[in-house]
Amino acid sequence: MVKQGIQIYARAKPTKQKAGLYEAYEDEGGGSCIAFTVPKDLADGYINNKKEVYKFRFNKVFDQDCKQDEVFEEVAQGVIDK
Repeated sequence: MVKQGIQIYARAKPTKQKAGLYEAYEDEGGGSCIAFTVPKDLADGYINNKKEVYKFRFNKVFDQDCKQDEVFEEVAQGVIDK
């Protein structure tokens, strides 16, 4: 019996209102990453030491343009076949 680890997926769904900036890309190890950009607001005159970019790694990141069939085939089809 082959042991398989937990698979982690993310899907960016379209929103009606403008959401934060993000970028989905493939990393060197063959996984997917998503990076969110949260701009610093320095209008108040206070120093803001918070990070501007947050990065997360997944087995696969589905962008807003992907179809439900693509998500199903990647995530659930193997489980159903077994």
